[in-house]
Amino acid sequence: MNFYQQQVKNVFEQLNTSQEGISNEEAQKRLEKYGENELKTSEGTPKWVLLLSQFKDVLTIMLVVASGMSLLIQNYRDAIVMLSIVVINVIIGFFQEFKAEEIMSSLKELVRSPAKVYRNGEIQELSQQKLVPGDIISLEEGDKVPADIRIMESHNLRTNDVALTGESMPQEKHSNQINEERSVADRNNMAYMGTNVASGSAKGVIVSTGEETEMGKIASLTQEEERSQSPLQQELTVVANRLAIFAVLIGILLFGVSIYRGLDLYYALIYGLGITVAIVPQALPMQVTVALSQGIAKMSEQNAVVKKLSSVETLGSTNIISTDKTGTLTKNEMTVKHVWFNDQEYEITGLGYKPEGDILDQDGNPLSEEKIDELEIMFDAATMASNAEIHSPDEDHSGWYPIGDPTEAALITLSTKLDTRSPKEDKENPELHEFSFDSERKRMSSIRQFEDSKVLTMKGALNSVLSVSNYIYKDGEKVEITEQDKQRLNELNEKYSDQAMRVLAIAYRKLGPDETDYVIDEIERDVVFLGLVAMIDPPKEGVKEAIEDAHQAHINTYIMTGDHAITAKAIAEEINLGAKGEMPVITSQDLQQLSEEELKHKMNENESIVFSRVSPEDKLRIVKQLKEQDKIVAVTGDGVNDAPALKSAHIGVAMGQAGTDVSKETAEMVLLDDSYPTLVHAIKQGRTIYNNLKKTVLASLTSNGAELSIVLLGLIGAALFGWPIPILAIQILSIDLLAEILPLTALTFDPGSEELMTTPPRERDEHIINRNSTIEVLFLGILMGGLAFINYGLFVSGVGNELTESHALYPRATTITYLTIAVCQLINILSRRYKFTSLFNRNLFSNRKMIYSILLSIVLVLTVVYMPGLNSYLDFAPVPIQDWFSILSAGGIFLLAFEGVKWYKRKNA
Repeated sequence: MNFYQQQVKNVFEQLNTSQEGISNEEAQKRLEKYGENELKTSEGTPKWVLLLSQFKDVLTIMLVVASGMSLLIQNYRDAIVMLSIVVINVIIGFFQEFKAEEIMSSLKELVRSPAKVYRNGEIQELSQQKLVPGDIISLEEGDKVPADIRIMESHNLRTNDVALTGESMPQEKHSNQINEERSVADRNNMAYMGTNVASGSAKGVIVSTGEETEMGKIASLTQEEERSQSPLQQELTVVANRLAIFAVLIGILLFGVSIYRGLDLYYALIYGLGITVAIVPQALPMQVTVALSQGIAKMSEQNAVVKKLSSVETLGSTNIISTDKTGTLTKNEMTVKHVWFNDQEYEITGLGYKPEGDILDQDGNPLSEEKIDELEIMFDAATMASNAEIHSPDEDHSGWYPIGDPTEAALITLSTKLDTRSPKEDKENPELHEFSFDSERKRMSSIRQFEDSKVLTMKGALNSVLSVSNYIYKDGEKVEITEQDKQRLNELNEKYSDQAMRVLAIAYRKLGPDETDYVIDEIERDVVFLGLVAMIDPPKEGVKEAIEDAHQAHINTYIMTGDHAITAKAIAEEINLGAKGEMPVITSQDLQQLSEEELKHKMNENESIVFSRVSPEDKLRIVKQLKEQDKIVAVTGDGVNDAPALKSAHIGVAMGQAGTDVSKETAEMVLLDDSYPTLVHAIKQGRTIYNNLKKTVLASLTSNGAELSIVLLGLIGAALFGWPIPILAIQILSIDLLAEILPLTALTFDPGSEELMTTPPRERDEHIINRNSTIEVLFLGILMGGLAFINYGLFVSGVGNELTESHALYPRATTITYLTIAVCQLINILSRRYKFTSLFNRNLFSNRKMIYSILLSIVLVLTVVYMPGLNSYLDFAPVPIQDWFSILSAGGIFLLAFEGVKWYKRKNA
C-alpha cells in the first residue's frame, strides 16, 4: 500500500494500531505472520558443488575421457599424467573462486542494533528482528532506521538516505500526507530501513518489515539476477566445443581407418587416443587460470581487488561504464568551496572533512593570517550555529569523518583548516539556547555567552536570513543593508546554485542585557548579515583525468545517481563527462516515459548520459538495456541501492572505503582506494591481460596443430611405409607440461603497448579463433608438425625399414620428433609476443620472466631426455650432436616462416 499517500489515522486503521503501539501478544502473532524483520540472503553454493563444477569445462572433460581410454588399454602411465593435469586445473580454479560465494550475507547486519519501541503503551528496547508492522518506534539523531516507517511526528527530522537512494544531502522529513504519486527518494513523510537519522527526532509507525521493505526489494532484485558469463568464458566455450566435435569425429574416423587397414584393436586405440590428446589443448584451462590469477595479483598491488578470475579480462572488453555519482565520482563529503565576505569572493582549497587547505583571494593567492583574522567573525558565527563534529581517522574509519549533519561538518572543517576555531570553543562560549532548524523558517540559531555579553549566531537559507537582516557587515562595522546589497547577494546565490552548490547565509546579533526571555520571534530579528558560504560534494582527485582516459579508450560513460538533475549535471560538467558531444540529463520520471526502443535510441545517439533521481529498478533497467545491445557493461557503486545493478552487470565495481558491505560482496571487483583512476588503470590491465591471453591461446593451439599433424602424418607413414608412430601420447603431454606451460604463463606478463588505451575495446562478436587466426594457426601448426615428421622420416630412412616399436633406436627416433616440436614451440611463443614486429627488436628482453622461463623449459626438456631412468620411463633416449643439427635447422626454418607471416601481415595491415 502507498502509506505515504494516506493520513496517519488511516494508517493506524489499516494496521490496527494506535499511538500507544500494539501489545506484546499481538506482536508475537504478527511476528509469526510476517516473519522476523531481517533480509534473507541467498544461500552460498556448497563447497562440494563448487568443486564438482570445476569439471564442467569441455577441455577438462575430454582430458578425463582420454585418461579413461588410457586406463581401458592399461596405459596407466599416460592416464596418471593426464589425471594430474586435471587435478591441478581443478584445485587452482576451486581455490580462486570459492571465496566469492558469500554474496549479500551482510544485509543482515543492517538490522542488528536495538530499536526503541512502544509496546503496551510503554517504550522499551527490542532487537530489530522482532519488529512488526504496526509497531510505533522512536527515532533520534544517530539512530539507524530499523524498518520502513510512516512518520507520525517529526521534530526537525532529517535522514541520510544515500545508501538507499544515492541522494548526497540529508533529507528533511515531516508527517504531512502526500497526495500525488512520488518515487522513493521524494516520499518525505517516510523513513526507510538502512538509512540513518542525521538530525532531529521523530515517532513513526512501521508499515513494512524484512523483505517487504524497500531495502528488502533491492535484496530480492539482487538475488534474482544471474551473473553474466565473461567474454573470455564464452570464447573458450566456443573453441572447446568446436575442438571437442572435431576431436570426436577425427578420432572415430581414424579408429575406423586403422581397423580397416588391418591394425589390431589395441593399436587402433593407441591412434585414437593419440588423436584425442593431440587435438585437446590439455593445459589451456590451467594456463588461462594461472594467467588470470597473475592478473589479479598485479591489480591487487594497485588497490584493485578482483574476486572472480574471469572478471579480469571482462574489464579489458568493457565499452560502457555506468557509474554512481555520490561516493564514486564524488567524495560524499560536503566541502566549502567559496566564501563571500565584505564584498569579496574567496576560494577554499582542500577536499572532504580532512582539515587541510587554504583560502585564496580573487588572484589565487593565499590570504595572510591578518586577513584571515578579519574573516574569523563569520567563521565563528557559522561554527557556533552548528552542532556537528569532525574526527581524525581511527580503527573504524580510514579517513576524517563527521558526526552530525554533513553541512555543519563542512563548516567545522572550514574553520579547523584555517585555524580559526578553538578546540575549546563550546566551553569558552557555552550555548545558552538553541532554535533548531525547521523547514518553515529554513534557518537555525544559537545564543552563546561571550564573556559578559550574549551573541545570537545564525545560519540558513539566504532568503530566510535576509528576511530578518537589517544590517550588513562592511569594513569592520555594521551598516544598514540596502536593496543593492540584497540584489548582489541574490545574484551570488543564483550563481552558486547553478553550479549545484548548497548556499548558507551567516549572520549574528549582539543581545541586550535585558533580552533573557528566549522567544524566537523576539530574538531572531535585526541581525547583521555577515556573508555566504557555498559548499558541494566535490569530485575526487583524478576523476576528470580518468574520464578523459576513458574517452580516449573509446569507453562511453553514464552516470546513474539518486541526486537531483542540477547537481548531477554540474558534477558531470566539472569532470568533463560530455567532452565528446551532447550530454542529456534523464530523470527517473523521464525514464519511465521512455519505451525500450526510445531508450535504446537515446543510448546509441549519445556517448554520455546522466540519469538522475533513479531508483534501483531504474538502474537495473539501464544495465539490462545495455546488455541487450551487446555492450560489455561495468557498473560502479557504493550503496545498497547499487547492488542489483552491480550484480546484473558483466562486472560490478564497488568502493572499498565508502562502500557498504552489500555493494562490496555483490561486486566482482573492489577498489580499495575508492579511486576512479584505479578503475581506468584496471581496465588497461584487463586489456593487456586479454591481449596476452590471446597470444597464449594461439600459441597453445599452434602446438596442438603440430601434434595433430604429426599423428596424422604418422598414420600415413604407418599405412604407406609400415613406420611406427613418430610420437607417443606421453611425449605429447610432455610437450605441454615441460616445453610450453612456463613460457606460455610468462607470456601473460608482457607489458601493454603504448596504443593500448587509444584503441576501441574489442567487439563483442570478435573471436580469438577467427578466419585469419585459424589460417595462421593451421599453417604454422602443420609446418611445425611437418618439420618434425621430416626429421623423423630422415632418421627412420637412415636406420632402415626394420625400425619397429621394439627396436632399440625407436626411443631416439621419437625423441627427435619431440625435440623438433619443442624447439619450434619455444620459437613460436617468443614470436607471438609481437603481432607485426619482428622477433629481433630492442624489446626482445623486456619480459625477463619470458627469458627465464624459456631457459628453465630448456633445462627441463634436456633433463627428461638425458637423465637415466627418467628418460626411459617417459620413452625418451639421449640424442647425439648430429641429431641436434637437424632439430635446430627445423627451428630456423620455422622462425623464417613466422617472420614471413609477420611481413605479410604488416604489408596488408
